[in-house]
Amino acid sequence: MDIDPEITTANGFHIENVPTRFVSGFTRWIEEHADLRRSDAAVLIEMCGFLARTEGLDEEALHIVAGLTGAAPQEIVRIYRKDNTRWAETQAVLDAQDLTNLDEHLDGIGRWG
Repeated sequence: MDIDPEITTANGFHIENVPTRFVSGFTRWIEEHADLRRSDAAVLIEMCGFLARTEGLDEEALHIVAGLTGAAPQEIVRIYRKDNTRWAETQAVLDAQDLTNLDEHLDGIGRWG
């Protein structure tokens, strides 16, 4: 499967030594199933995981993940939806008013964020 040659570190898809703040279960699944012998695997995994979390799983990311893992598109979509549902449930708890108020308070006193 061909991978877009413009998806490279030179084009800003990955900044060395800057850890991502959050790795989803979907990203972990990609890591567990990807062919890590590829020189660009780490960059593509991070990029696809980030884009799936922030923009949704589009056709390009689906194509890349399929190329990395050898999984069928239907399986990739199933895993993504399962993880996205779990993430949404967790985010709903974190967005509860009392936790939002606490977060704002801690930001205000310089103890968080």
